[in-house]
Amino acid sequence: MYLEVLPHVRLRQLVRTYWQIEEFHAPGQEEHRFMPERTVRLTFFSGDSWQSGAAHSDALERLPGATLTGMWLAPRRLVSVGLTRALGVELYPWGARQLFGWSMAMQGLDLAPVSAPVSRAIPALLRAGAWAEAREVLDDWLLERLATHEQALGVAVQAASALYTSLGTARIGTLAEELNVSSRQLERGFAQEVGVNAKTLARLIRFEEAHNRLYVNPDEGLAGLAYDLGFADQAHLTREFRTMAHMTPRAFAAYARQMAHPHDALAPVTPVVAVPLP
Repeated sequence: MYLEVLPHVRLRQLVRTYWQIEEFHAPGQEEHRFMPERTVRLTFFSGDSWQSGAAHSDALERLPGATLTGMWLAPRRLVSVGLTRALGVELYPWGARQLFGWSMAMQGLDLAPVSAPVSRAIPALLRAGAWAEAREVLDDWLLERLATHEQALGVAVQAASALYTSLGTARIGTLAEELNVSSRQLERGFAQEVGVNAKTLARLIRFEEAHNRLYVNPDEGLAGLAYDLGFADQAHLTREFRTMAHMTPRAFAAYARQMAHPHDALAPVTPVVAVPLP
């Protein structure tokens, strides 16, 4: 069961969506691969799962009840056992920065020290299957943090928004001209307001769009996909995809075809569906 829900209207400049998922993994354990994403994930979790920072790492750590993660540049491995429930928030990077002081250097944050009551309350509600109540607690908590940490969104956030809207194809020099600032000023603004530099953000946006489109349509032509997403050519797309996915686009497309037949699947992948910036 997977569902996306819009956050409170006051949060929508900072939060793309809430999502919730319930899965039962039986018999034994189930492997997941999470590809690099264009957003920062705030996740509340109930169940037995372990995660690693790299898809091919054998080192696993138990998933805390509340974590903030992103933006990874390589696949991540997750191992789950039994019933798992999760309530998540996809934060734009400037939203994660404003609400939690996030930056690209922060690969993972256990939120229990930040807000122990919420870190306990939401997983407890998930264990009880009280999804609406869990979302209400989440809304109230994020609105409280917004009231404390809210800042005006500057030109770097405007430029970052344009990168999302253009699927990562907008040029920073062009955006700087449109916003009447220098490219150097804009890059400093990205570091201060967004928490990730413009080039890395554009790479993640383009990669996730390519990944999503191939997952939905494994037969999509790579040359056309490369053109749509501003890659120099198909070879450029293939190199970038291999770097971030640890497999080529064609290998991933073959994998996506297999995932269309769950009884053949060995390692389910959870896709993140691209949604335009609100």
